[in-house]
Amino acid sequence: MNAKVQNYVQVNEFGQLYTAVSQWVALSEQQWQQFAAIFKLRQVEAREFIVLPGANQHEIIFVNEGLLRFYYIDEEGEEANKAFIGENEFAGPLASAALGLPLYFGIQALEPTQMLVAQYSDYVNLFEQDLVFERLGRKLTETLLVRKELRTRSLLQQNAKERYLNFLETYPNLADRIPQYQLASYLGIAEVSLSRIKNS
Repeated sequence: MNAKVQNYVQVNEFGQLYTAVSQWVALSEQQWQQFAAIFKLRQVEAREFIVLPGANQHEIIFVNEGLLRFYYIDEEGEEANKAFIGENEFAGPLASAALGLPLYFGIQALEPTQMLVAQYSDYVNLFEQDLVFERLGRKLTETLLVRKELRTRSLLQQNAKERYLNFLETYPNLADRIPQYQLASYLGIAEVSLSRIKNS
């Protein structure tokens, strides 16, 4: 990282974003400024609903601090948690954005959260400007797809206890920050079942 870029990322909220993307691509000062320019800082309170299911709001999110939950609502109005996104993680509605469809899920903050948010359209437009952004887009897409594949495998091939232990191994810094009923929903079990597993 050159001195000018290093100074820039250390004095504002973009330092964690720079570190995250630097694991995938090496950006010049100009490329970094192009990329950072599409992101806006957003602060939300704990329990605040950021996006509701059915919204036409396609955004790439990077969490600096805090914790988000992504959830579905079924036909009976029951919620089921899809994912939890903590510090230094990306999230985005790749499928609905690519297909031009409303969001299948909603997003709620579980803690006071500071995040960087970019419009998906602005993010995709960068691909046409420089091949480095296309590579970055590919790496981010791979990361989100791997996360989804591992989640699907866990639901289909593991029992409840295995899913819980896998969650603890994968996200050791999140378990104590998530209300038990929310974690139970993510694991696809009742809260009482999760209590039983934790006490076994």
